[in-house]
Amino acid sequence: DGYVDVDTLNILAKKHDGVGVKIYTYASTQLTHRDAANFNAQYPILEVKRTQVFHDGFIILDGKIAYHIGASIKDAGKKCFGISLIDDPGVVGDLLNRLKTV
Repeated sequence: DGYVDVDTLNILAKKHDGVGVKIYTYASTQLTHRDAANFNAQYPILEVKRTQVFHDGFIILDGKIAYHIGASIKDAGKKCFGISLIDDPGVVGDLLNRLKTV
């Protein structure tokens, strides 16, 4: 998601304890290192990676299940947008392989 900010972290704070999160976002995003450190102090483990590789947003669960997101997660509940399951294992594999290069 190229538009990650503190609003995104507020949504992620609702995750179960022990669930790790990796966010891939633009270098220019409004999310700071301090924001990530504050999140990790309360809701570990968050890892933030900066990249320009993706335009669209994706959620990948357990390295197996992937969803394409039509807008930024930070806008969840504010605007109507689609979230679509990617049911082709080859496409999910391609996404995961691309993330390994970041």
